[in-house]
Amino acid sequence: MDRRTLFTVQAGLLIFLGGVILASSYFQSRNRRDKGSVWFAAAYFCAGLGLGLQAYRGMISDVISILFGNALFLMFGPLANRAIAKTTGQKRDYLVWLLLLNAATVMNYAYYTWWQPNVVLRTVEAVPILAVMYLACIDLLLRNKDEVIRPAVTAIIVCFAMQSLPNFVRVALAWKYQIPDAWFSWSGIITIAGLALSYLWIGNLRMHAELERSAMTDPLTGLFNRRALDVFGARELERIRRRDLPCSALMMDVDKFKQINDGLGHAAGDASLCAVAQTLQKTLRVTDLATRLGGDEFFVLLPDCSEAQATEVVMRLKAAIESLRLKTMSEVVFTITTSIGCITLSGQNATLEELLHGSDVMLYREKQALRSESSADMKPQPVAVPGPRRVQPYNA
Repeated sequence: MDRRTLFTVQAGLLIFLGGVILASSYFQSRNRRDKGSVWFAAAYFCAGLGLGLQAYRGMISDVISILFGNALFLMFGPLANRAIAKTTGQKRDYLVWLLLLNAATVMNYAYYTWWQPNVVLRTVEAVPILAVMYLACIDLLLRNKDEVIRPAVTAIIVCFAMQSLPNFVRVALAWKYQIPDAWFSWSGIITIAGLALSYLWIGNLRMHAELERSAMTDPLTGLFNRRALDVFGARELERIRRRDLPCSALMMDVDKFKQINDGLGHAAGDASLCAVAQTLQKTLRVTDLATRLGGDEFFVLLPDCSEAQATEVVMRLKAAIESLRLKTMSEVVFTITTSIGCITLSGQNATLEELLHGSDVMLYREKQALRSESSADMKPQPVAVPGPRRVQPYNA
């Protein structure tokens, strides 16, 4: 395969990969759409177009083929750097600096092509600049904080390293051997294809993470649901049993929730549930597990929490919830209260079933106590009946 055919095939592959990346971003939902995909697709389009211009050297102007072709091909580094920053959520990138390096590389290529022809020096001076571009991308990848996409980020780092290695080999051998450009061109295309697949893997990882999160999250309150409680609760209780630590649990619901729904509307009921969920998230520790079981019932797992500490948590939660001032859609202000059942078990006896049952029993007892107090307050109290009133005669 001659050089022109080889470069044409590779240019078509690059443009095709750019189209695949752009199409995959287009078909994603807006809340999952990767902000860096457009930049990454642009990087592939520019590299493919630049390689296509170089393929037709001799048939078109050398200025267009060599200068513009190399400039477009080298745009892959700066645009990929911006794409990585957008994808990993980083505000800083090296786009401006890499554009300056791109210009320096093109000027170096032009100088050693026309003014001082020297293929060896042209290669030796261009490779370190390319390496700096790839290292700038690797630096951003190493700063990634998103654990969900960590496997794909590692694969991208490997691809950039594999892209740099053949260039250094080329520099080492350029002084003695004239190695065909096609060898290094194919190695570069293979790694760039792997880079595109790794980048597409990021979207796949995030989609699976979102599906798993939605399957374990209550859509209204954002708390974990019963499925998440079964999974994460079992793991936490296993740790508690190994270390023989105390474990507490809270079962809670909103008092007179049906009256809120019937009297103020279901929107007010939803606002009450969301307010309770937000209070739980603000009050509890990071290690605590708050879940919505259904309706107005919430369950909280408090690992490594004694009975006294759990009682303090109950008091803080009740005080925080009672201090809330909620509004309906018609601007009616209302307040809510909660009943909370609390139970504490030792690590060896702590099972999810026992904690659920025990806290539910304690919640029922608190409800019964509140009803008894309410009934006592509503009993008729003896009232002193006034005796006959003496009327003073009116003296005209």
